[in-house]
Amino acid sequence: MVTRQQCLYTISCLARFIEWRLIAGIRVMWRVGLLATASALAVAASARNDAPLQLAQTIPLPEIDGRIDHFSIDVKGNRAFLAALAKNTIEVVDLKAGRVTKTLSGFAKPQGVLFVPEFNKLFVATGADGAVKILDGTSLAPTRTASVSLGADAIGYDPRSKEIYVGSGGGDANKETGDLTIFSAATGAQVAALTADAHVGASLIETHGERLFVLVPERAQVVVLDRKTRTQVAKWTVPGIQKNVALDLDEKNHRLFLGVRTPASIVVLNSDSGAVVASLPTVATLDGLSFDPATRRIYTTGGEGFVDVTQQIDADHYERVAHIPTGPIARTSVFVPKWRKLYVAVPRDEERGAELRVFQVVP
Repeated sequence: MVTRQQCLYTISCLARFIEWRLIAGIRVMWRVGLLATASALAVAASARNDAPLQLAQTIPLPEIDGRIDHFSIDVKGNRAFLAALAKNTIEVVDLKAGRVTKTLSGFAKPQGVLFVPEFNKLFVATGADGAVKILDGTSLAPTRTASVSLGADAIGYDPRSKEIYVGSGGGDANKETGDLTIFSAATGAQVAALTADAHVGASLIETHGERLFVLVPERAQVVVLDRKTRTQVAKWTVPGIQKNVALDLDEKNHRLFLGVRTPASIVVLNSDSGAVVASLPTVATLDGLSFDPATRRIYTTGGEGFVDVTQQIDADHYERVAHIPTGPIARTSVFVPKWRKLYVAVPRDEERGAELRVFQVVP
């Protein structure tokens, strides 16, 4: 026979179970609602007339599967050259016509791409074989191939010395040290080879000084070199981060912007001392970062599927003002100041093919 006490205990347990289920349901609904709200706000941000970026054009990139790595813009020729990583090709896009006009094959994991208009040459760095291929800008036929260590990736350029910088080495080459190899853009001949503590990533030359900033992502380092003597003048290890993979420079305010994977953030350094002056969250799995001096905005793109717009209030203070959808794994981007446009490479997903999305900057 069930006692009154047992009956009350059973009812109490049942009530607690119902309460727990209700709370769990509310939590799920809250999470779903929060995600839906965030998504709606992001879509609305891209559609508003006052949004800092407006989608102006979508260019289809047929027959491209997998990730799209770095790409370069030929402003005079209205062309884009995109590294189709999995396809092992360079896709040539006519930006005016809005279509792919040519597919260049024969690249073993193309990662770094740079078009140099002064010499009408296209440089492609391939990670799987450590090659740097030089193509004629008109015929797009290969004219020369140079060699670096495996893991060849981002390519930097010094418009004053007319030299390109190719990062490679480290774990991709099964060695501890990384390499920065310097070539003449005019001839393709190697002019110097430098080493770093790990794989060398992106590099950037300041316009009004003599310094070259080089990223070593696996060590969270920024190495500062004298561009003329090629000697190291500083090495900054940024605390509390992993994989600083992108960079840009605000020379007027002496600020160096780093795009960081972990935590997903923009880290702002004093470009004279290397001191951290600001850090703020941004899109995850970042690969693209550009600073626009005209609007004092930073554009970051990442595999999370958004482009973030961060406003520089002053040299030490920054605010994210937009979080605009792009597409899954849309990591790389290029900002063209002359056209006031941001180009974002969006890989294929289940619902659509790969695309090159063009965002117009709104003042």
